[in-house]
Amino acid sequence: MSENSEALKRGYDAFNSGDAEVLAELYEDGVRWEGPNADGVPMSGVHEGKDAVLQALGQVAEDFEEFNVSPDEMVEEGDTVIVLSNISGKTKAGNDVKTPGVEVWRMRAGKAYRVQSLADTAVMRDALGN
Repeated sequence: MSENSEALKRGYDAFNSGDAEVLAELYEDGVRWEGPNADGVPMSGVHEGKDAVLQALGQVAEDFEEFNVSPDEMVEEGDTVIVLSNISGKTKAGNDVKTPGVEVWRMRAGKAYRVQSLADTAVMRDALGN
């Protein structure tokens, strides 16, 4: 496994366990996160800079009691790693959510400088009651 894939595995594990310190190590200071363009869905829109990305990731806990992103497969080509994932959780309203996700990571020396994240926004909205 490459340096980039190893860093991403650590990052997913840190996110799922709530380890903000290790998660922060995954991102360059100037990282750009591009989520779906869907109001009412966590991580939607564009977040610029490490602090903004970490703050947005932390806001997931506002809507969910449990939230987990499990990478199933990583496909790497140069500095790009595509992660096929499964997203699951339980909203604070008690609704379950389960949907596939795709994250496209642009990496430099084990740190993300651009992330594009895609998920079924209709499933997320339904679970959140939006």
